Amino acid sequence: MNNELTAELQKTNRMLNALLSIVVDQHIRGTDLAKPRVRSIDRMLSDNGLTNTEIAILLGKTPQAVGQQLSADGIAKKSAKITTSKPKQNGGI
Repeated sequence: MNNELTAELQKTNRMLNALLSIVVDQHIRGTDLAKPRVRSIDRMLSDNGLTNTEIAILLGKTPQAVGQQLSADGIAKKSAKITTSKPKQNGGI
């Protein structure tokens, strides 16, 4: 149960960070305080640690559409693959 709570808190933290970045970006653009580089909403959310699936749910897109947008932005996130590899044995050393 502790792991589930920790995971949920981390997810909430990522979401709040993403929301904060969006609000700050809008404020900066609206007040001409600076000229930030153009970034897609997908990229802003991805930069804050959200997965393609989480971004897709928030924006009403498919995860594939998010992946395509991130690829176009040049930061395609590779899906985390769990691999089970056996340790290599040192033969003849």
